[in-house]
Amino acid sequence: MILLNFEYPATRKAFTPLRGALPLSPLSRKCGGAMSQPPQETGNDRPRGRKRRALRAGFRVTIVTLLVAAVLGWLQREEIADDFIADTFADQGVPAIYDIVQISPRKQVFANIVIGDPELPDLTVERVEVLITPRLGLPDITEVRLIRPRLFGTLQNGRVSFGALDPFIYGGEDGPFEFPSLRLAIDDGRALLDSEYGRVGLKLSGSGHLRGGFTGELAAVAPSLASGDCAAQDVTLYGRVAIDAERPVLRGPLRIAALDCESSGLELRDASVNLNLKAERNLVDFASDIAFDVDSVALADIRAGLRGDGRFIWRDGDLNVRYDLAAVDADTPFAAFGDLAVEGRVRALENFGQLEVEGEIAGEDVRMGPDIDGAIAAAAEATGGTLLQPLLNRIGLNLARDLRGSQLQASFTARQRDGRSTISIPEARLRGGSGETLLALSRGQVDMGEGGLPLFSGNFQTGGAGLPRISGRMEQTPGGALELRMAMREYTAGNASLALSDVRLLQGRGGEIAVNGRAYADGAIPGGMVSGLELPLDAIMAANGSFSMWRGCRDVRFDRLTIANLQLGRESLTLCPPSGKPILRYGTGGLQFAAGANALDLTGRLAETPISVRSGPVGVAWPGTLAASDLDIRLGPADSGQRFTITDLRANLSADTIVGAFQGADVFLASVPLDIFDAAGSWRYDDNRLTITDAALRVEDRQENNRFEPLIARDASLWLFDNRITADAILREPVLDREITQVQIVHDLATGTGHADLNVDNLVFDDSLQPAPTYSQCLEEAGTQQRPRGLTCLALGVVSDVQGSVRGTGRIDWNADAVTSSGSFTTDGIDLAAAFGPVYGARGTIRFTDLLALTTAPNQRITIDRVNPGIEVYDGVVTFQLSNGELLQLQGGTWPFMGGTLTMRPVDIRFGVEEVRSYVLVIEGLEASQFVQQMELGNLAATGVFDGVVPIIFDENGNGRLENGVLTSRPPGGNVAYIGELTYEDMGFFANYAFSALRDLSYDEMQILMDGPLTGELVTRVRFEGIGQGETAKSNLITRAIDDLPIELRINIRAPFYQLITSLRSLYDPSAVRDPRSLGLINDDGVRLQESVDQQAVDERDAAEAAEDERRLREALENDETDIQPQESEPVP
Repeated sequence: MILLNFEYPATRKAFTPLRGALPLSPLSRKCGGAMSQPPQETGNDRPRGRKRRALRAGFRVTIVTLLVAAVLGWLQREEIADDFIADTFADQGVPAIYDIVQISPRKQVFANIVIGDPELPDLTVERVEVLITPRLGLPDITEVRLIRPRLFGTLQNGRVSFGALDPFIYGGEDGPFEFPSLRLAIDDGRALLDSEYGRVGLKLSGSGHLRGGFTGELAAVAPSLASGDCAAQDVTLYGRVAIDAERPVLRGPLRIAALDCESSGLELRDASVNLNLKAERNLVDFASDIAFDVDSVALADIRAGLRGDGRFIWRDGDLNVRYDLAAVDADTPFAAFGDLAVEGRVRALENFGQLEVEGEIAGEDVRMGPDIDGAIAAAAEATGGTLLQPLLNRIGLNLARDLRGSQLQASFTARQRDGRSTISIPEARLRGGSGETLLALSRGQVDMGEGGLPLFSGNFQTGGAGLPRISGRMEQTPGGALELRMAMREYTAGNASLALSDVRLLQGRGGEIAVNGRAYADGAIPGGMVSGLELPLDAIMAANGSFSMWRGCRDVRFDRLTIANLQLGRESLTLCPPSGKPILRYGTGGLQFAAGANALDLTGRLAETPISVRSGPVGVAWPGTLAASDLDIRLGPADSGQRFTITDLRANLSADTIVGAFQGADVFLASVPLDIFDAAGSWRYDDNRLTITDAALRVEDRQENNRFEPLIARDASLWLFDNRITADAILREPVLDREITQVQIVHDLATGTGHADLNVDNLVFDDSLQPAPTYSQCLEEAGTQQRPRGLTCLALGVVSDVQGSVRGTGRIDWNADAVTSSGSFTTDGIDLAAAFGPVYGARGTIRFTDLLALTTAPNQRITIDRVNPGIEVYDGVVTFQLSNGELLQLQGGTWPFMGGTLTMRPVDIRFGVEEVRSYVLVIEGLEASQFVQQMELGNLAATGVFDGVVPIIFDENGNGRLENGVLTSRPPGGNVAYIGELTYEDMGFFANYAFSALRDLSYDEMQILMDGPLTGELVTRVRFEGIGQGETAKSNLITRAIDDLPIELRINIRAPFYQLITSLRSLYDPSAVRDPRSLGLINDDGVRLQESVDQQAVDERDAAEAAEDERRLREALENDETDIQPQESEPVP
């Protein structure tokens, strides 16, 4: 082994020659340090190649050295020799320093030779010995010995320079190179070549005749070499050199520890190349046997261990190579090989102007690479839920199985000339472990030129157990175009299948490809299944890689299409592109899709329910927008189904998230008796989630007799994710915008079940909002009224003037079979006007067993603080049941009533129906004394207990009357007495006498009969039996005379119902009797009687007097100041 030790200091010391010894100068020097620059090249002097120039330059240096030694040896006199050598170097302009040690006829010895600048020498030789054979004429130099020569050179821009020695190297005639006829011995020769690629150190030792017999050892070391973005580390060459018949020979290993090229991704580790290089006599042509072993080589994503051998010959600008390569554990992105071998030859002619490569490929244990395997897996994952996923999964599994133990056989020929390349593949076949052919190619050819797409031709076929069978043929048409015809038999996986028929790919000379054919598919699609799908294939791929598809209207047919529970029968859908453009295109602007249909008319079934989908024009563009108008979706039978209509639907498909808006949406659900109208809002689809926001809508009752008036919502929201709908909204009264209820909806599309939660937080009834609109409003058509309409016209005529609040919750549940609902609503106190009188402080909780149908459980209980059917009663309880929002069954009501009880018998009230309603009030145990006290009849005293029945009847027009009302005293009767003083003192003798006699009256039986309209004159007949004087009545001759007579007193009273009690009081209290003039009984002078009295005139006079009294009161209040100091919390005047 030869060991080289080079040092490269930053500076170099000056050279000082000494006799008898040659100092060894450091080898490092700067480029261009020679004192004499080489002559400029001309076009005729340019060497034919960098390697040849370097090799010839080395030999020329050797020859120059030999000539110098020969001249010195030939001269016998030191002085003559010194002069001759000096003149020789001076003629070439080469500075030189040397010592003459010995001059003799057979031997000359020189020492301490320095060529070039002594500070930076180009060549130093410690000792030169020249052996001479004397003969007639010039003597022959037979041998030259160089002891420890040191040579310094540079390589820049492809030219080798040795500084001051260049005139000897490049200054001669340009002729064929020839070795001198002498023996050469080199002892410890070293050189340093400083190049643009890096520094290279060399060492050479050897001896022998230069025209045959020279042998030696050569070593070259380069710690680091770089060219472009490629860098090599620890490059070494160790070998034996020899000259055989003037032909140099080099045998030995070239080793590279590491080679990295950043741009190409080439990586090489631990490469060893055994050379057996032999050059011809001209040092231009050469040949070599090589054997190499690379531990690891990587090119981009291709990795392998590489071994092989071969032989190459370079002669007259032509290269012939025979190679036999073997890759071990080769991994590429597309395939991996247990073993891969390539054997063939390479021919390069005209200095690589033409190139031809032939080879035979043999591979074993072929496996899918990560790109193929990953692409199939990624495609299967990306097509999840579609028919392609099981097909791709089956391909991946079966291909991986069949590739175990597989074998690859192929042959190829590649040619390159005039910038155009062709690859011919006569035959290639990949056989699986089972022996079946997985892929076969024949007569394949690829033509590649500058720009454009490659041109292909050949036949191919795929197969294997469980793999698709595709066959095709590509050939060149007479017009120069390449045509591929292919078909794929039906390939199935589970219930998925795909077939291609009559697929034709036509490639023009410019590289564009036209595709035509048809595809047939069955299997899953996102959210469903399709059977008998037929798609036309109609596309053009341009030479720059762009393509377009479907340049006209195309029909898409299917036998059956199922999406979720939606199943459509055999249909055909026609899609048309925009004017002058294809439906699908791809280019510099990315993938674009634009298609439209004049209308949709699809029918099928949703689960077991018939469905139809119709629409007006529909258009979609991606990236771009989706627009659909007049969508009409019907579920179920035409007369009882569910219907969804949308006037306008739009979507923006340009962004990552699909967003859009809709308007004019109406929803009619057969299972829910509520309809949604004029819905509008925004929607978005992101991450498999549909979201509707800022929605405005109107909710109406579907029944002909609406159970409630229309409500509106704004800012409503809806979410659809994982087959589940969630929505919330606040329903409001449309004019006042007052919140009525909060609604939250959940619906599962898979099961058809769902529920809606209703929350009434605090619904306030006041003068602005009433349960029932006015009579005129209920007669008007819905939507024509801008005044508050109330909540339901069903309450019209039942309640009015409601004041108070209600709170509660409700829930609606539904499934495929039924809809149920319930709710509970509470009031802490509400006032209202009912048909039978004002109601105050009604409170309680109402529980609905069917909220949608407005049906309650029986015996709903309401507590009433006070009710006034004419006479106020307190602390009552009413029980009722509401059925279907139409029938109110008052199941009873009881009140404590003047020492007894007041009971209302059950009565049915049908909302929205003109009918006769009868309220029957039953009085039991009414005490006359409490009656007198409650009615504030201060001068009247009475005793007795009464029972009776008071029917109040309302006709179809809402007019009420008392009919056969009766109150009867219980035995033993009672007493009626006036205990006050007489108001009128001038009543006359007989009147005063009679009143005194009758002011205390006892009775055995008293009966009060009542009949007449509530708004007119009520006829009250009072009948007393068993009348006698009471204890405080004055007794006289007359009363005593008639005391034992049976007396029956009958009194008939005609007066409005609400004046009845006043009339009753006036019988006993003259202070309660109005001035007769105010009643029109006498003239204003108080003397003349009127012949007739008109009750209407009396009412009008009363109204006028009341208005005048109110006017006077207002004037008095405006001119008066309050006598009460205002509170701090009130506004201070």
